[in-house]
Amino acid sequence: MKYLSNLTLILLILAVSSLQLNAQITVVGEPEVLIGGENAEYMNPRWAPNGEYLAFTSARNIGLWMVDLSTNQTKQITDETAGFGFSWSNDSESILARVSEYENRRNKHAITVYDVESGTQNRITDLRNSMPAIPKWANADQNIVLITDDSIEAFESGKEETPGAQKAVNQRFYVLKSGSIATGRIPENSTADISPFENAEYINLELSPDGSKLAFEVYGGNLYVMNIDGTGLKDLGRANRPRWSPDGEYVVAMVANDNGYQFTESNIYALGVENNARINLTEGTNLIATNPDWSPTGDRIAFDSPETGNIYVLTINKQ
Repeated sequence: MKYLSNLTLILLILAVSSLQLNAQITVVGEPEVLIGGENAEYMNPRWAPNGEYLAFTSARNIGLWMVDLSTNQTKQITDETAGFGFSWSNDSESILARVSEYENRRNKHAITVYDVESGTQNRITDLRNSMPAIPKWANADQNIVLITDDSIEAFESGKEETPGAQKAVNQRFYVLKSGSIATGRIPENSTADISPFENAEYINLELSPDGSKLAFEVYGGNLYVMNIDGTGLKDLGRANRPRWSPDGEYVVAMVANDNGYQFTESNIYALGVENNARINLTEGTNLIATNPDWSPTGDRIAFDSPETGNIYVLTINKQ
């Protein structure tokens, strides 16, 4: 009898674990237009870590805007060309960007941090003739790193340390270099290659919320996830521009087709990291859905559509 009781308990635990492992994402209602307007093309929405704001840019990455989701009030942060690869600080008070300016018939770049409340900016570097990499926050936003094939440049971000937070020292960062995925620390002036493939071009590298995994694309190939030490590689199939769910169980990405000039169709998919789920979240909407981002609360996904120029929000439920 005791044996049967133990067996029943084990089977129950396995059943519950199986249900948790196979938990599915479902869509609640239709996508809602959050930002739109005539003769405007907004794109690349990014949630602030506090879940209260959403930042976005416009066509050709010109300008940065922010919408306060509690009031639906929108304000422009800058009219500079700063929308390519911008990123929020952990305290949701600043945005880091690589600014492009056309000067003397040349396109030049500088690193800038924008304070979203005051609208002030802190120009971290002077304009440079070449800045192929995207700057990244490092050491709990106390530093900014810029990686080239030959060196690591580290800058003070100008942000104050968060009160009560443990001081960040030599935290690892993960970046793309030419033909490799690399990890490094400040102040070391070298990086370690953790690339899973040789002679591949990697794009759209994203660290999971718990810092244990990386999602990335191989240019012309598929979307992958792996552990931060380069082990545990998993192929998630054809998809682009991944963003993690807050619990790290899913990656949201776009699956698109094009005619060589523009997207002809694109849908947003939730891809299970462990359960192999591949869920089309925008099926039947007739939207060309691109550039998704998962909210910190886990119940909404923002995306844009180049066809309409709008930013949309999709409400989801994890069963």
